[in-house]
Amino acid sequence: MQIPRKTLKRVINLIVVLIVAIVGFIKVKHPLSYLIGVPVTSWVVYLLCNAMCTDILFGEKLGCSEKSIYKEN
Repeated sequence: MQIPRKTLKRVINLIVVLIVAIVGFIKVKHPLSYLIGVPVTSWVVYLLCNAMCTDILFGEKLGCSEKSIYKEN
C-alpha cells in the first residue's frame, strides 16, 4: 500500500506545524505573541516545510521548466 505524495506532504506539514505551534504556546510569555508571534511563526514553518517536502524529499518541480533561461544552447 502506497501513500500518495500529496497526502504524505500534508501529514508531514501538519505534524511539523503542530509541534512548532505547541512549543510556541508553551514558551511564549507575552499576550501579544499569542495573537501575532505564534501564528506568523507557524505560517513561515508551514511554507518552509512545504518547500522542503516538495523539493528535497520528493524531487518535484512546481511549474519550473527544465531549460534554464541563462544557458546558451
